[in-house]
Amino acid sequence: MNTNEPAQSVDATAAVALPRRKPSVRLYLTRETVLIGLTLVAIVGASLAFPTSFPTFRNFSALLRNMAMDGVMACGMVILLVSGMFDLSVGSMFSMAGVLTGWLLTQGHLPAPLAILAGLCLAAAGGALNGWIVARVRVNALITTLGTMQIFRGIAVLVGGPGIANLPPAFARWGQAQWLGLQAPIWLMLAVAIVGQFLMARSRFFRRYYYIGANAKAATLSGIPVERMLILAFTLMGLLAGLAGIAFASRMATANSTAGDGAELRIITAVILGGASLQGGRGTVWGTLVGVFFISLINNVMIFARLKPEWQSIVIGMVLVLAVAMDRFLSRRV
Repeated sequence: MNTNEPAQSVDATAAVALPRRKPSVRLYLTRETVLIGLTLVAIVGASLAFPTSFPTFRNFSALLRNMAMDGVMACGMVILLVSGMFDLSVGSMFSMAGVLTGWLLTQGHLPAPLAILAGLCLAAAGGALNGWIVARVRVNALITTLGTMQIFRGIAVLVGGPGIANLPPAFARWGQAQWLGLQAPIWLMLAVAIVGQFLMARSRFFRRYYYIGANAKAATLSGIPVERMLILAFTLMGLLAGLAGIAFASRMATANSTAGDGAELRIITAVILGGASLQGGRGTVWGTLVGVFFISLINNVMIFARLKPEWQSIVIGMVLVLAVAMDRFLSRRV
């Protein structure tokens, strides 16, 4: 072997051979199409069952408003799932960011823009901590984010108690603004989704996450900085969870210490329903939004049906189990 030969450069996006690429593309497109069909059937059924209250602009506006925060966080979760990771601490991060921002406003007397910026930075730092532990210390993502979930939840309760009410009007105005009859959180979700879809579909840098999820070792050998990219993905997840938590606190004019409890399971369920896989390497932002809308639609219909909260929790849990089972079954067929 001639050691004086120059090292050949490797195109990171071409170096990882993915024999499953075409079947997997067909797979998640099919799942997204099926989900859209189920969503339309559910809308028609609910419209027939509740003709005077369900198919109204007011109800659909409320439905979109209720899904907006999950939609923002789901745009970060899909990047993690595509790369073969996930984050169970997002609900606690959501609450912590809102509470810390509320504390900075009421106790620190910071102007609203500075308090929001500080809250976002703290949330991003929490996400970066998750990424560092997973990528550098090599602790399993499940164990890492379960642990930090308790840490972030404890910080939220320690700082805010049951919650911080009566946040300044200057702050509340951000989340309560309306345009074309839709509140600001809905437009925030759409903006994040559009940017996320463009980056995941068109950006060569973000396309690398698909190769990391498909084969992390091969991605490393091809020159992709896997550790740094995973840290970045977790940081983005923390940033978006913080953004959602702050927007929710602004809309409600109250920072609730337990507002995000259970959000992580809803979000993971929605992302898997939307075409992503726990195995990594698959997923789209627009499919994720369809999944979030479907979960929100189910919750909306259950409210109209006057199901007790316990039954609502059971139904969402069943959807999660079915989504994961479907993912495992279809993955074996690829």
